[in-house]
Amino acid sequence: MDQDILLELVDGLQSSKIGMDSTGNDLALVSLEPSRSPLTIAGGPTLSNGHSGYRSNLYPGSSLGSGLTDMDDGIDACNSARKGEKGGLAGLQNLGNTCFMNSALQCLVHTPPLVEYFLKDCRAEINTDNPLGMHGELALAFGDLLRKLWSSGRTAIAPRVFKGKLARFAPQFSGYNQHDSQELLAFLLDGLHEDLNRVKQKPYIEMKDSDGRPDEEVAAECWKNHKARNDSVIVDVCQGQYKSTLVCPVCSKISITFDPFMYLSLPLPSTITRTMTVTVFYGDGSRLPMPFTVSVLKNGFCKDLLLALGSACGLKSDESLMLAEVYENKIYRYLEMPLEPLASIKDDEHIVAFRFQKKEIGKTRLVIFHRWQEKF
Repeated sequence: MDQDILLELVDGLQSSKIGMDSTGNDLALVSLEPSRSPLTIAGGPTLSNGHSGYRSNLYPGSSLGSGLTDMDDGIDACNSARKGEKGGLAGLQNLGNTCFMNSALQCLVHTPPLVEYFLKDCRAEINTDNPLGMHGELALAFGDLLRKLWSSGRTAIAPRVFKGKLARFAPQFSGYNQHDSQELLAFLLDGLHEDLNRVKQKPYIEMKDSDGRPDEEVAAECWKNHKARNDSVIVDVCQGQYKSTLVCPVCSKISITFDPFMYLSLPLPSTITRTMTVTVFYGDGSRLPMPFTVSVLKNGFCKDLLLALGSACGLKSDESLMLAEVYENKIYRYLEMPLEPLASIKDDEHIVAFRFQKKEIGKTRLVIFHRWQEKF
């Protein structure tokens, strides 16, 4: 049962009129540890489709994926089609902990240019002789899986055939354990590019220096040289250029190059702040308790929390705050040291602050507990 704590400031060590308003002392009736309502998240997954123009009948009866059909893939999605239903609504079943693979695949199979490319007859661009590729098998397996996912219907597909091809050419992804999704996506994009590279014989190209030429000219030349050796739908959709400038520290010569890239690894910003919610109680009982949420540095101190809390609650110049931790409906400890690290306060701890006049700081604190009388 929740209890109320009455914090009273008295001039002496004892008071003969504890709990009476006639004493002239400031009283704060504290309702501690209010009930916490469980968080409810409403709603559910929403199915959407942004590419209704693609139809699964663009590539019927083709032998491109005929050798890759597996009965373990489940019921054919076409059999579960509903009249007039859009494609691209099918999901992928997890084969163990393969959600890392499914998330990357769903990103690719819903990229509009790739959907349009693989739904048409792309066999002419399969490069089976590329020593850097997978003899076209990875592209064939990916295309077959994409067409199944874009068939009308919502029957989930088990990508066992594609998983087998992937494990064959990339043993690091074999088995059914969790792996890094970005590493899989990088391998898949590289593999699809090499399997679909339109360049059969890569020419040798000697790169030229910029020599003060305009960036537009140098960038166009570098991209032309790159396309002479790498030309695929993956290059068309997923690759770009970034500018690299190098300055010689000896002769101050500037060299500018434009290098191709397919993905950029960006660091996640480190969180250096934390939010804390503190309930402020008025010592004179003039107002109801009010919770305030403030942002402070993780490696800050109690003085930083008091400063942020004072600004949030509109603390006056003649007022001060006193922090305390509440545990099991009691004041467990006072946080009186200004340099006490905030790291000592856990996120699940209940912190309160008492708002008093500065002239009352020297008074003795007296905590009074209000409880229901138990009947025996």
